[in-house]
Amino acid sequence: MNQIQSAALMLAAAVVAFAALAIAVWWLRRPRTAPAAPRAPQAPREIRLPKLTRTAKVELEPVEISASRLARISGKAPPAAPDIDQFDRDPAPEIAAEVETEPMIDEGALAAMVAEVEDTAHRIEEAAPVAVSLRLVPQIPPRDAISTSSWLGGRPRLPSGTEWPQIDGEPADFLAQIDCASLPPALWNGLGPRDGALAFFIHRRGYRMQVLHVRDTDVALAPPLALDDQGGWFGPHGGLRFGDLEPFAVRAFPEWPVDLVAVGPGDPDPRVDADPADLAATLYDRSYDIADSAFHPFDWGSMTAMVALLEMRLDRLATDPTPPPGASAEAIVELEQRAAINRDARVRAEEIIAIVHDSAAHESFSASDATAVMAALHAIHWARSIHRTDPETGAETHETITLPLTTHRADANLWVHDYQTILFDRAKHAWCANPDSLSAPMRAFYEPLWRDLAAREMAAIGHEPFRYVHDYDHDRDAVLLELPTSGLMSRMFGDGDNLVVTIDKADLAVGDFSRLRVQVSN
Repeated sequence: MNQIQSAALMLAAAVVAFAALAIAVWWLRRPRTAPAAPRAPQAPREIRLPKLTRTAKVELEPVEISASRLARISGKAPPAAPDIDQFDRDPAPEIAAEVETEPMIDEGALAAMVAEVEDTAHRIEEAAPVAVSLRLVPQIPPRDAISTSSWLGGRPRLPSGTEWPQIDGEPADFLAQIDCASLPPALWNGLGPRDGALAFFIHRRGYRMQVLHVRDTDVALAPPLALDDQGGWFGPHGGLRFGDLEPFAVRAFPEWPVDLVAVGPGDPDPRVDADPADLAATLYDRSYDIADSAFHPFDWGSMTAMVALLEMRLDRLATDPTPPPGASAEAIVELEQRAAINRDARVRAEEIIAIVHDSAAHESFSASDATAVMAALHAIHWARSIHRTDPETGAETHETITLPLTTHRADANLWVHDYQTILFDRAKHAWCANPDSLSAPMRAFYEPLWRDLAAREMAAIGHEPFRYVHDYDHDRDAVLLELPTSGLMSRMFGDGDNLVVTIDKADLAVGDFSRLRVQVSN
């Protein structure tokens, strides 16, 4: 018997006890009718003797005996003659009416019975499970990987010998695996499995999903294909999905362990309803320098990606001294100075790029080498002309600024912020595999940023959809999983919407996951 059935029986018992108490109180306090008047005595029935046989009647002579003679015979004084008027003076004796007295009510016992019923109802209310939903909170930092039982992305753990699931004849994309034993009893009103795990797979381009309820999670299977489908769900943070930054993206969903946090009525919600893009915009608008150790490459992959991007962006340096028509002499001088600075910057940067490529092919990576490269790049300066408009007068001004090659400013973005976007993506994948692969300064910078993003892009189970879903009925459906678009998890649904997977409660009760509804919220 589950908790819901036990709570129902306890509630029924309390209702019966309360009803019995109410009937007892009513019976004791019910209105009484006045006792009926005593009925008049019935006239004596006429007794008829059986008829005698018709014989001759014996005539007896009347005999009179006087009172005095009767007294001499009996030896007693003759009785006094009754006073006939006495019957008229003395009223007939009244028949005492039987009065039924009500029993006394024990107010103390009654109060004790009421208190007992109220206490039983209170205990039933406390025992009844409160409806809860779950938030899938990414672990930042992650704990022991051995004890991880629920996670997003990465590799599913399936029974030995299980082949990679396919949908419509194609290998599906793996989204999440949830430990059913960790689900609270009140989730989905007690429906659904509480053993094994649920593994979620989705078609690479369509809204068709396969959910496996597996009881053995022995083998971690690597995805057979990279997330290279242009119409798929891959959506990394920043501009890595499109344009010339796309080749730098790690085309995989990072394997991110999550905690299943129950949220009931009135509980604090770890999810923050805010736009994740605000964090990226804040970082872009502020100035920073990647010579800081928080932004140093941490392996040859991140180092070679950095210099490859720098080589692409060197073409944006203004190295042509040809002035525009009608330029003033002062403007021509400034243009020639900027061009000279940038030509020198390009030559020196290309030397460093060549050294990095050669070292990557022949030497092992070391953090000290990364520090030396970043210091050398910081020593290179480049020049840019800044155009500003006075907000009061509308007058335009021009200014030439010179910055280290490693410095980012919102009004002078050459390549640094794009490198930081690439580093963000590579660092999260490396960190999920082994947090110690990142330096302490890098973790101190990125972990708070990832934590803020996770709060804004948090997945959930068993709740009302966060946004409008066309085919959803509260009484019919249960939310099996809702995954928001997430740069942290490298997934994108629609135009930045949420993927909502619902199931009929009747199907969930019997563990039938073959008829799911997969939609994108608006």
